[in-house]
Amino acid sequence: KKQPHSPDNRALARECNNVKIDRVYIGSCTGGKTEDFMAAAKVFLAGGNTVKVPTFLVPATQKVWMDIYTLEVPGSGGKTCSKIFEEAGCDPPASPSCAACMGGPRDTYGRLNEPKVCVSTTNRNFPGRMGHIEGQVYLASPYTAAASALTGFVTDPRKFL
Repeated sequence: KKQPHSPDNRALARECNNVKIDRVYIGSCTGGKTEDFMAAAKVFLAGGNTVKVPTFLVPATQKVWMDIYTLEVPGSGGKTCSKIFEEAGCDPPASPSCAACMGGPRDTYGRLNEPKVCVSTTNRNFPGRMGHIEGQVYLASPYTAAASALTGFVTDPRKFL
């Protein structure tokens, strides 16, 4: 897990467990692969409850988007990622894109339009990268992102796995 405002600001999730977050963003090119969504789904499944903060899902490609809706998550009793995300209270998976990873205009899906705190599986967290210049973006694995969505704080995923 990496702290704002540079990918070089590293800390373990358990060292940041007092950081309250406003949202989670799982996706983009680096954090939006099929295996990333499978990892997040496993945490949501193991957590057994619903997200405490808005959780945005943005697959990297159309193939990944299809996988989210068709591939069964091992150990889930036949559930797909999309079903697990729905049960956890996540936003439905968006169309593949960069979305908020590059900020974009105010209506960009998942964009930080206010100075919020976000745990994200993207690869950059410079000031303003996901929108608002005062937004704080903590870079994390899909495991940590999902665990954080379940608690509303930066969370070590081993709490659920």
